[in-house]
Amino acid sequence: MVENRINSEMLLRHPGLPDGPDLRYAHVLMEEIEALRGQPREAWPMPYALAQPLRRLGAELEHPGWYSLARLAYLEATDVYRADDQAAGDVLDDYHHTLSSLGDVLMELRRYEEVLPIKQEEQAVGLRLAIMDTSALDLANDARTMFIRILVRLGRHGEALDSAAEAVREIRRQPDGKPGRPKDYTLAYALAQYADCLTGVGRFDEAVGAAAETVNIWRGHHGTGDELDWLVTSRLCEALGRLGDAFAEVGRYEEAYAAFIERVEVCRRSVDGDDDFYGLRALAITLNNVAIGLKRSGRWREAVAADEEAVELDRALAARALDRRHRFERLFPDPDEEQALYAGGQPMGRDLFDDGGLSEVNDLFDDEELDEEFIETVEFDGEIRDDHLAVFREEVREAELSLCVSLDNLGVDLHDLNRPEAALAASVEAVEIARRNQDAAPQLALALNNMSCDLAVLNRQEEAVEAAREAVTLLTTLAATDPETHERTLGLALHTLCVSASRTDPYEASRTGPYEEEALAASLQCLTVYRRLHQLGPHRLAGDLALALTDHGLIRSRRGEHAEALAATAESVELYRLPAARHPASFGGGHASALLNFAEVHSAAGAHVEARTAAEEAVALYESLAVDLPEAYEPGLARARSVLSRLM
Repeated sequence: MVENRINSEMLLRHPGLPDGPDLRYAHVLMEEIEALRGQPREAWPMPYALAQPLRRLGAELEHPGWYSLARLAYLEATDVYRADDQAAGDVLDDYHHTLSSLGDVLMELRRYEEVLPIKQEEQAVGLRLAIMDTSALDLANDARTMFIRILVRLGRHGEALDSAAEAVREIRRQPDGKPGRPKDYTLAYALAQYADCLTGVGRFDEAVGAAAETVNIWRGHHGTGDELDWLVTSRLCEALGRLGDAFAEVGRYEEAYAAFIERVEVCRRSVDGDDDFYGLRALAITLNNVAIGLKRSGRWREAVAADEEAVELDRALAARALDRRHRFERLFPDPDEEQALYAGGQPMGRDLFDDGGLSEVNDLFDDEELDEEFIETVEFDGEIRDDHLAVFREEVREAELSLCVSLDNLGVDLHDLNRPEAALAASVEAVEIARRNQDAAPQLALALNNMSCDLAVLNRQEEAVEAAREAVTLLTTLAATDPETHERTLGLALHTLCVSASRTDPYEASRTGPYEEEALAASLQCLTVYRRLHQLGPHRLAGDLALALTDHGLIRSRRGEHAEALAATAESVELYRLPAARHPASFGGGHASALLNFAEVHSAAGAHVEARTAAEEAVALYESLAVDLPEAYEPGLARARSVLSRLM
């Protein structure tokens, strides 16, 4: 049985929460559990009697987030089921639910290694259930999907790929026309995961094939009038984005462009008119995602056009959400405000409308069935009014933060096209939006980071450093509680702080600035974050680490620390070389910059031959890149030619 089993004393010692479980009920369950524990299994009223109160206790503890105690309850319940390998029917179903609940709790606790065998056991139980009901194959397939995701999260990409490949093979062998989820849907999900796993180990050409098959499956189901057509449309859009990225990874940029354009058109056709708020929101999100793909494919100007359309859509949706909130507040004003205005003889609320507000309510809630009784309930029950108002306020918040994200994306792309004033305007607006909304620290941090980059380019160093510091502070707090979500962005903010603090003149490699110690500290911390993340995903995160090493080398060189500078820039060039050869649109610019910094660092260290060779390669790269995007790459080309001229 489980060591350190849950008991009443643990419940009493656990720190209380306002919305915690009802300890009276928990203690009733514990009494039942203790009584059964004290009996031999043969004396229980049912063979699995102990599992039932343990499962109920686990659910009771899980709801308010008492995951450590819920884990103990579910572990012991699982052991009860394991003791009899002949479980069948409803008991086997309960066994599966217990494993699923245990897995959820372990995920909340981030005990990922511990989750893996539970998910394998959950899959095995699902397959046993499928002998009696083939729809249970969905349960087994879903357990394997989560198993693979956890392997990826742990950086065990080879094992994840093997399991994903086996999942595809098994699903192909499963029967057609079974109850539950259509087999094609399950196969498409598995192929998408397989494509991602192939990318994770650097097998990019094979990823194209898996991604293309996924698209073909969803295309076959799209527009058939099926009741799940909304799901198919969403999955097709997602699959087209994956296929576009896969094409771009192997340099097939025209095919990538076609996939991205089709993704936008599929999403655009799914919008049901100008009043389709959520359809338009989905289109804005799609445009943002496609802009990222377009830029990685070398289509920077098209990316900006997609960004601008997303901003326009999100701005209109944010205005619409705010108008809806104002309309609700006009129809159902705050009671204190209403009383004051009535005392002054001014009409408020329903008195403003000829029909007592009925048509306004029907339109506002998009429900023609609402009547006078509903209006009176909201009007005279302050708690119900406040609940509705909270929903309208949340709609405003979500719409504004979506606009914030779109502005961030636009600002980044304008920045990279050397339009810093326009980029700064977008970043400043994004910061203002994030500051006026609650629980927007992630959005605020990213907007501050981007604003710092723009300010630094405009030589407003003190403001740039201040913005970057605030971004780092916010992300340090966020990453402490949720590193998986925020640590990569923390690395980005640390790199921005490093660059913003390192010098006044970005092209003067020999100068040190007033924030040089802070720049070095931020750079070292950034490298620590990126090296750890690079180990977990070397094929996805090589560019992040390479860029950070490039700037770290310059900082070291200015300090006269030539050995460290030479090592950092050499590692950066090496990290860039293979990705840039395969995917020049995404990595070519970084590779050229790394070579140029390598040249400057070697020149400062007296290694002029190596410096000249690297500078010549940098000039050649910048020249090829500037042919299609002169506004993005001509400043780098000018700098590279200047460095080469000094070295001749």
